[in-house]
Amino acid sequence: MDCHEGAEKEARAGMPAKAFCMNCHEELDKEKDKPIEKKVAWFLDERGEPLWADFGRQKAEIKFSHAPHAGKAACGSCHAGMDKNTGLVPHGPQRMTECIACHQEKAPAKLDCATCHASIDRTHPPENHLVLWPKLHGSCARAGAQAATANNCTLCHLETSCTTCHQTVAPDDHTNFWRLRAHGLASGLDRSRCSTCHTTDFCVRCHQVAAPVSHTAGWNAPRDNHCTSCHLPLQSSGSCAVCHRELPGHALAPPKPPWHTPAMICLTCHGATLKHPNNGDNCNSCHR
Repeated sequence: MDCHEGAEKEARAGMPAKAFCMNCHEELDKEKDKPIEKKVAWFLDERGEPLWADFGRQKAEIKFSHAPHAGKAACGSCHAGMDKNTGLVPHGPQRMTECIACHQEKAPAKLDCATCHASIDRTHPPENHLVLWPKLHGSCARAGAQAATANNCTLCHLETSCTTCHQTVAPDDHTNFWRLRAHGLASGLDRSRCSTCHTTDFCVRCHQVAAPVSHTAGWNAPRDNHCTSCHLPLQSSGSCAVCHRELPGHALAPPKPPWHTPAMICLTCHGATLKHPNNGDNCNSCHR
C-alpha cells in the first residue's frame, strides 16, 4: 500500500502523485536498458501529468467506495493481473459481472440495483433497453452475460416473465405467409422454438380443422386430385397419415385376378369404364 495511501480507509484508492513516484523512479528510470513502458514518463500526458487516475474510473452514477472492498478482499481479487502488468493497460473499470459474482459469495452484500447505481433501478432500465430493444433482446439474451452485463436478464427478470410475454406476443416472423407456408418447414428445423408457446395438442387441434394449402379446388371428388398427388408417382412420405389415421377406402380396392400380369396394359380392357382421374397406366399401386 506504499503507492496507494488511504486505499483501505477512503472512498478512492489513493492513486499516487507524480512526485511520489519519482522518489524511487528518479534513479530507476535512468537505467539505459530500461524500456520506456516501464518508466514513469510512459504514463504522462503532453503536459507531463500522470494519466493513471482516469483509466479505472467508474461512471459518475456508480456508487462505490474503495475502503470496504479493500478491507475484505485482496487487491488481486478485483484487479486481476495488475501485479504482472508492464504498462498502463486501458481495460476500463471493473465489469458488473465480476461485482455480482463476488457479492453472491459474500452473504452481507446486497444485489439490489440501487446498492451500486444512483440512477438505475428496477424501474429505470439499462441504456440498451431503448425503442428497438423488443426486437434486439433475443440476440442479446442468446449472447449471454459474458458479452455484456445488460444481457443478464436474470438481474431484473424471472424466467416466468419471459415465458408469459412470449406466449402472448407473437414473433415478428409470424406473418400470414408464415402461418400458411413457412411454419411447417421452420418447425421441422427447430421444434424447440415452437414449444416455447405451443404444445403438441395445439398443433394437432389446428391441423385437424385447418386443411393444408394443397387441399384446393378439385382436391376431392369429382376430380379427386388427392389421388394423383399420392399415386402419380406413388409417395411414401406418409403425409396423409398426419391427419388421416384410418383410410378404409384404400383397403377396399379389389385385387387383380391371378392371371393378370404386371406387363398387361390396363387401358386395353378397362379404358371405357375407368373412373379414376389418372390415365390408368399403372393400377398396381392399389390393385395388387
